[in-house]
Amino acid sequence: MPSKVSCLYLLTVVCWASALWYLSGSRPSTAYVGQMSFSVRKPLPRLTKNDSFSNIRTHSLNPHNFNFLINEPQKCESTTPFLVLLISTNHKEFDARQAIRETWGDENTFGDIHILTLFLLGFSPEPVLNRMVEQESQIFHDILVEDFVDSYHNLTLKTLMGMRWVSLFCPHAQYVMKTDSDIFVNMDNLVFNLLRPNSKPRRRFFTGHVIHGGPIRDVHSKWFMPRDKYPDTRYPPFCSGTGYVFSGDMAELLFKTSQHTRLLHLEDVYVGLCLRKLGIHPAQNNGFNHWKISYSLCRYRKLLTVHQISPEEILKIWTDMSSKKHLKC
Repeated sequence: MPSKVSCLYLLTVVCWASALWYLSGSRPSTAYVGQMSFSVRKPLPRLTKNDSFSNIRTHSLNPHNFNFLINEPQKCESTTPFLVLLISTNHKEFDARQAIRETWGDENTFGDIHILTLFLLGFSPEPVLNRMVEQESQIFHDILVEDFVDSYHNLTLKTLMGMRWVSLFCPHAQYVMKTDSDIFVNMDNLVFNLLRPNSKPRRRFFTGHVIHGGPIRDVHSKWFMPRDKYPDTRYPPFCSGTGYVFSGDMAELLFKTSQHTRLLHLEDVYVGLCLRKLGIHPAQNNGFNHWKISYSLCRYRKLLTVHQISPEEILKIWTDMSSKKHLKC
């Protein structure tokens, strides 16, 4: 007899296949942003004067007053995690999420070193995709969704959602990593060489691939920044959004600072602006690579992140690295 988990997983795969078939066919355009199809909503209670964020909602430039449509408020209750992984994804990336669950995002990889994995999404204008994500959440319990539209221009909101969640539901986490679903993360290097579980936890710590640049004014660029949104000629130093790591205390500091920082759609730049307000300089670490690099065991052992990795590549690279830990370079 197949296990219950296997049956649920198979059902999820079948439903996802049906959803993709549905989306690829011709049909009337009847989906509206306001029509939500979630049958179970777990909204976050409004913050009050007794909460750690005090009354910042009423005087903020960026209140982030969205509700959780899918939440996992008890995920951090039993154990304080050493590392929380916040992974930005979208509704159609089920294969990427599953590959991550089976490889570098596996919460049981290091035994007594507690890793917590969460995927970050907004909601989709396609009701069928919302239903599929809700079902996936009921199986794996590793998805967060707030009621903003899931889009490229709302990536900043996804990151703020993750920081908000850590602040409210997992405030004692030692470290947090924000990354994307097309990234391969070398967890051995990250956990044992960078963060080191046996060392004293750092505070006000932020590291990644630091970029020093300025706004791109070309309207055809993916990273176009209009002058009315950001008139300065230089950005503060910021870490590439493909992957950065910070100490747990930074989640609340960054979220609170974002309340008083005008929202920008370039997520990594925006976090850099919040860091500047906090007087914190991100530390450069060359292990955070934000480009695609062809796989080599010895090359990948030295890295922390690699960009533009497909789900199939994630599985192959993880398997190869895991089976050859005894080999020397």
